[in-house]
Amino acid sequence: MQSPRASLKYPAADLDRSIYDPERQLNTHVIELLAKCDWINEPNNLLMTGGAGAGKTHIACALCITAMHQNRTVKYIRANTLLKESDHARQEGTYFEYSNEMVAYDLMVIDDFGLMDLDIEKSRDLFEIIESRDCRKATIIISQIPVSGWYQLFGDSTYADACLSRMTYKAYRLEFPGRDRRVNNGN
Repeated sequence: MQSPRASLKYPAADLDRSIYDPERQLNTHVIELLAKCDWINEPNNLLMTGGAGAGKTHIACALCITAMHQNRTVKYIRANTLLKESDHARQEGTYFEYSNEMVAYDLMVIDDFGLMDLDIEKSRDLFEIIESRDCRKATIIISQIPVSGWYQLFGDSTYADACLSRMTYKAYRLEFPGRDRRVNNGN
């Protein structure tokens, strides 16, 4: 059986001292609060936005590992993969089972939200997953696009309103204004 960490993009991520680097301009108070994982029980969402390579996914994975140490179930998935799997399950007639699986996790991370436009079918599938988790389970949504730009991603304004209302209600927000940490200094 695979280790639960195997599905995380960064299975060894931790909240190291780099979160306190002034260059990163991170809200360390909120990160420390989130690391206690009480927000998962409440349950609240976490919206993480910022440029590529700013460390959003790394910190999300570190929070997931902390949650797993507290015996919580975690699912990490890229938004595009989630929507492809959802569409495939619908075509195969297994959508009900797939949807139930996505709802079962105590914490779900949807990474790279906003890298693709959401046509009506994708908007519907995203809404179904977000709605099924709303006020029941915690969800982290990671995006390079500020929350204020998410509405334009949806191909349908009704789904946009419904999804964004559920995603942002009682949500913590972490912005990552720093530089791309993947880029080597001067290279």
